[in-house]
Amino acid sequence: MMLVRCFAKNENAQLLEENSEQAEKIKAMLPKASYYDYVLSAEGLMPISTIAKDYGKSAVWLNKWLHEQGIQYKQGKVWLLYQKYAGMGYVKSKTFTVSDDNGTPNAKLHTCWTQKGRLMIYELLKAHGILPLMEQNGGKS
Repeated sequence: MMLVRCFAKNENAQLLEENSEQAEKIKAMLPKASYYDYVLSAEGLMPISTIAKDYGKSAVWLNKWLHEQGIQYKQGKVWLLYQKYAGMGYVKSKTFTVSDDNGTPNAKLHTCWTQKGRLMIYELLKAHGILPLMEQNGGKS
């Protein structure tokens, strides 16, 4: 009977330790889970400037960085994805009309990122040690 009590105490202590370890892991994963929830719940397309602001960066910086990573290239004034990424649902092009100085309307193309693309950028930046502001300093911005 004494052996059973001793085993039960050891098992209980082990379970308490495992529970504590799991609680720490959950605490560490909360910022990432929160960011995923935030990203995936957002609707619509986003300009690169909005994504860059999540990291305290500019659109110029993020576009250049994505180019350096072999994700996109610039053609004229428009950023386009390299073929490897083109059909993956990361971006969509939006056309909008602007008027020149004479009032003549011109069509302009703008690349916008989907939530899937935003998540890809997040994972790529995180792999390079670059976290969004909401994950820096333990999730306190």
